[in-house]
Amino acid sequence: MTQDVVQLDDFYVMRIHTEGKGEVRGEIIRLSEDPKHPATHLFDSPIYEDVQGLKEWAVLALQAYREG
Repeated sequence: MTQDVVQLDDFYVMRIHTEGKGEVRGEIIRLSEDPKHPATHLFDSPIYEDVQGLKEWAVLALQAYREG
């Protein structure tokens, strides 16, 4: 399994996990403004067949999260 990190905006990133079958999943993380405090895991994504689909999902999921 490999991991990449994609910056979604100034405060959120998505850590992408590539599975052995070519599928990808991600976790949305809120970055800390204070370097003394760790970043916060918010939620995991469903499994996608490609990174582009996962990124599109993450943008919509983050928007919904912010809107409550």
